[in-house]
Amino acid sequence: MRKIKESCALLMLLLLIGFRTCTPVYGMELPAQEETSGMNTKTEENDVREMGSRIPVYETLGEALIRKLSEDQGAAEGKNTGITFDTVEEAVSFGRYFYRYVYWGKQEIRLAAGTGAEGITIYAWCDDMQEAVSQHWQVAAKLEETAAVSFGLSDAEKAAFFYDWVYENVNYDTTVQNKTIYDAVMEGQSVCWGYVSTYLALCRMSGLTCEPVYRGNHAWNRVWIDGRWKYCDITWDKNLGEHRWKLVSEEEMERDFLHKKL
Repeated sequence: MRKIKESCALLMLLLLIGFRTCTPVYGMELPAQEETSGMNTKTEENDVREMGSRIPVYETLGEALIRKLSEDQGAAEGKNTGITFDTVEEAVSFGRYFYRYVYWGKQEIRLAAGTGAEGITIYAWCDDMQEAVSQHWQVAAKLEETAAVSFGLSDAEKAAFFYDWVYENVNYDTTVQNKTIYDAVMEGQSVCWGYVSTYLALCRMSGLTCEPVYRGNHAWNRVWIDGRWKYCDITWDKNLGEHRWKLVSEEEMERDFLHKKL
């Protein structure tokens, strides 16, 4: 491990910066060019948008990573997760996906990559790994409990039920300090990413095809129902005390001036 740290310190630092600037913990804003591990802002923006669809292999690896980290006691420094990739680009892509869609805790887990005998290996750091894993499973349990209530409903009914659940249980955080799915599900307050990721997780748990939609520094959801995309912006609806953007058609969303101007 010492050899890897010494020979790949720069690479690991760059990946830490690249990963951390893309996690919802730090908001929805696109990172500045100097903080993107050599990627320009346009490339970074494209990466964010293209990562809306599910990547099953990343989810499987991410869940394995969390199980691996659950074996730790207290702080973890430079833990070899056993996850390897052929290229740095793949490692960075996995890290971003892990933060956005797999890990549901609030305690920060930092990822980096180093070159080893088997390829590009992912390492993890955390001040309190037990707390991080505990937070993740707390969220998972509550989401699973909520998703189970929708059993037997049609896809359209599930999509509406999850919209209503998020709308009723999450308040917008005007301090803009709470930005994670943990904040939304366990604390009941968050900015847009908490709304988006909670709805996304509930839909996917229940077999619905759901994706985040990014535009500017805001995000909302779309869900596939009866052969068409239906869009919902629970964040803005909650702020306005309305249901204006509850599962509207793609045509309606594209005509909406407030969302097009973002």
